Amino acid sequence: MKRLNKKIVIFFIMLVMLGFQGQSFSNPNWNLNNGIELMNQKKYEDALKFFAGYVKSNPNDSDGHYYLGLCYKNLNQMKKSSIHLQKAYELSPNLEKISVSPASSYDVSAEDDYLDMANMYFDNGDYKKSLQYADLMLKVNPNSANAFILKTKIYYKQNNINQAKIYFKKALMVDNSLINSIWAKKLNVTKVPEYNYDYYNIKGLENYYSADIKGALKYFIKAAEMEPKNPAVYNNMASAYMKLNDFENAKKALNKAIAADKNFNLTYINLAKLEMLKDEGKKSSNDKAEKYLQKAVKVNPNSKYAYLELGNFYLKNKEYALANENFKNAVLIDGNFFEALMGLGISYVEEGNLSDGIKVLRKASTAEKNGTKNPDMLYYLAKICVANANFAEAKTYLLEALRQNENHNYYFELGKIYFHNEDYSSAENAFKKAMDLDLGFDLEADIYNYLGLIQYKNFDTDKAIYMFKKARDLDPKRAIYLYNLAQAYKSLGKNNSYTKEIEAIASLKPRTVQDYLDFSTIYFDKKNTNHAIKILDEGISKYPDERVLYEAKLKLFRASKDARGIKDTEYQIKNKFRTQS
Repeated sequence: MKRLNKKIVIFFIMLVMLGFQGQSFSNPNWNLNNGIELMNQKKYEDALKFFAGYVKSNPNDSDGHYYLGLCYKNLNQMKKSSIHLQKAYELSPNLEKISVSPASSYDVSAEDDYLDMANMYFDNGDYKKSLQYADLMLKVNPNSANAFILKTKIYYKQNNINQAKIYFKKALMVDNSLINSIWAKKLNVTKVPEYNYDYYNIKGLENYYSADIKGALKYFIKAAEMEPKNPAVYNNMASAYMKLNDFENAKKALNKAIAADKNFNLTYINLAKLEMLKDEGKKSSNDKAEKYLQKAVKVNPNSKYAYLELGNFYLKNKEYALANENFKNAVLIDGNFFEALMGLGISYVEEGNLSDGIKVLRKASTAEKNGTKNPDMLYYLAKICVANANFAEAKTYLLEALRQNENHNYYFELGKIYFHNEDYSSAENAFKKAMDLDLGFDLEADIYNYLGLIQYKNFDTDKAIYMFKKARDLDPKRAIYLYNLAQAYKSLGKNNSYTKEIEAIASLKPRTVQDYLDFSTIYFDKKNTNHAIKILDEGISKYPDERVLYEAKLKLFRASKDARGIKDTEYQIKNKFRTQS
């Protein structure tokens, strides 16, 4: 017997990169890689034009702000660089996933080897090759004064005085004594560039992006010394401390942020994250997190990100009405806010409102940046299609999602579709792939149950029993696993084993929504429709907001052609889960 899976999977989704084709900046279809290529070619002014246009078209894209900040930094416009790097930092929901800066360890010998090669090419007048080795030095050591001086010499030789001055100033930031060098005189540089808040904050952000959290902290602390009334830097410090699980210092930093500006809403968002990190699952921490997120909305009721965070909080806690309300508020502020549309769609799906769920997820697909649908969104569209018995469309969505990301949940849903279509070989392959990718073993029992069903359908009952026993041993309180095992024993005439499993089922009582669905399925399979419906009514009494129970009840009435039951349940669903505009 197949089980009805209601496992909640909540995704915090980063925005995908935008696509660009063509040469005009007037109305481009942006492709981030074009701008990155300009940076790789050291065409920083051209790259600056590109990313400035990109950010103007996509003001809430963290990657665009990050690269624009790097452009300004390479052109020695530190104030503007700081603004955009800070913006990128605040916009990115998953900073730990960003890896755009070199993360390699410092290797002195490698740097020296590259320096020797770079100097050899420089002496031979091959400045292009020399620059390549200078860049390799900077990948090994991003603060290599030797590399900066070498690039200074190359650009000076090429009569590119502006670029030469930029790299000499970078060298000066690393080694102040270079102010007395011949290059300071040649380039008319008379003082060491100022070590200000922007410098330290930029360095901190760069280290954070590169996963050097301790290095980032050192710079953030220096930045805070420069501007002790700036709440942003204390939030940066707190994020770094949270990465190190140093919750005490994270809280101290956030308290300083509040003292600096009590209306800076990012502080309250980070306080909520801190509560959820340090005491995950505790009701007291959950309550505090909720209050902090509500405070974030209160201090800035026009912040779509505050509403998004609050919506995600309620979604995680299965409070779908509140989640929907906050996601809708975020969408009111920005009608193309992808994360909020995605969150709203997921919330609708999880509460069982499939019709509104598919509408919102399809709208979310139009808010995507390059036409490629987010794989998690495709997964939820597939779940909606499965619920509506539209397996062909669901399969299309899942295959597209898997082309972008091999995810165990996607393979699991695909396996269920193949199983429904009686393509048992493909189903088995999909379930085994899901098991290989399921590093947390969340789906292991379910997968063994399906593998048992496949073997049973293939008339290999001994293998089916082995699989069902694995599922039962992993979760002995799941009635459907015991029932499937009992049926397999019965088919082999092993009546004692059959009776043992049936008695074990009788000792169980439904506790979760899934349990009520399982017991209902078992009774219906045994031709006891009335008791199956009674079990669902008990589940509805305990979980009155779980639409999936009402839908299961409606299916039983339809299967038994009970017109009165169909009419009453449809009316109940319509009034209980009324569509909200």
